[in-house]
Amino acid sequence: MVNSKVLTVLAVIVVVASIFSVGLVYMSARSLFSAISGYATSTGVANLSVETTVVINFTTNTISWGSGRVDSGASSAGLNTFETNNVSGGNWTLTTPGGLRLQNLGNVNVTLNLSATKSAATMIGGTSPGYKWNISNVESGSCRNATGTVETPLLFNFYDPNTTTTEFCRFFKFADSADTVRIDFNLTIPSDSLTGVLTDTITATAFASPY
Repeated sequence: MVNSKVLTVLAVIVVVASIFSVGLVYMSARSLFSAISGYATSTGVANLSVETTVVINFTTNTISWGSGRVDSGASSAGLNTFETNNVSGGNWTLTTPGGLRLQNLGNVNVTLNLSATKSAATMIGGTSPGYKWNISNVESGSCRNATGTVETPLLFNFYDPNTTTTEFCRFFKFADSADTVRIDFNLTIPSDSLTGVLTDTITATAFASPY
């Protein structure tokens, strides 16, 4: 009888010890998991700096109608850089239709300015010469207004070239699908114009747009 009671007590002690041991194992496992989890959420940093690059380039930089003259009996001839109907009243032949092509190759939107070196009188001469230009999009949306939302009104009109810098595009985009514009010309050559090679140099300048 005594032995039976002793065995019962010992059994209870073993059970209690087992439960206590399991609790220690559980607490130890939780501590270990917390320690492992803490190291898993550690962070590192990688950084770099990308420089602003302003680059524009004339992909088509020359326009030539070659040699020609005003038709006999006509007071003047009209020349333009459009794809069709680019000569009237004369026998010139445009070698590269489509105007000058200008692309924004940088990584920021820019403000585009243009300047010429001559006027109609100094480039062509004669009675009532004409020398005008305009800018338009080759890729839709390339030239936008200050907010970048709509096309600038300068796209739709011809103007006399200015020998001082003139802003033509407030927001010239750099996106690959919208980064190219064209500069077209419309000339009137009077029958008493200057002779020889008549030429002018167009300069495009750009700076990162503040808008």
